[in-house]
Amino acid sequence: MKFSISTAVDFAKNGVSAPRLTSELRPTTYPHFMENKHKLNYQSKTILGQLYDEVVKFEKFLHQEEQQNTMETSSFPYHRLVVDGSDEYMLAAESTKREYDLELQRLMRQYGIKNEAELVSGYILQFTSKQYVKQTKVFDLRNEISHAVKIIHDK
Repeated sequence: MKFSISTAVDFAKNGVSAPRLTSELRPTTYPHFMENKHKLNYQSKTILGQLYDEVVKFEKFLHQEEQQNTMETSSFPYHRLVVDGSDEYMLAAESTKREYDLELQRLMRQYGIKNEAELVSGYILQFTSKQYVKQTKVFDLRNEISHAVKIIHDK
């Protein structure tokens, strides 16, 4: 009998399990971004490896900055993304970002949401505003909030 990937995926539905991986099919080395401490690693040059390396560099940079306890204005870690002439647009971008932050903060105050991650993801754990704590239609309220966030993003 031939097994396929769909056999493994459909296990919960039909109860037919796919065969286990044999030792010949298991990888012997892993890319460094998987952080597998028990197996051999290799330096991956794929986009995931490059992103991982950039995040590690940025984390080191943040850690150094925390130790120095100073805020530098030139602490942008992705200099390869900066395009010539971008200074012309920075003021407009900063203004747009401030407006965006203010709109999100207004929504958070209005609905009594504790942090931005809950607001943007739509997965609101708890409303702190007394007006919405006892709301019976929490699903509709979450949809309303998600729609408001989408309008802010579109704007």
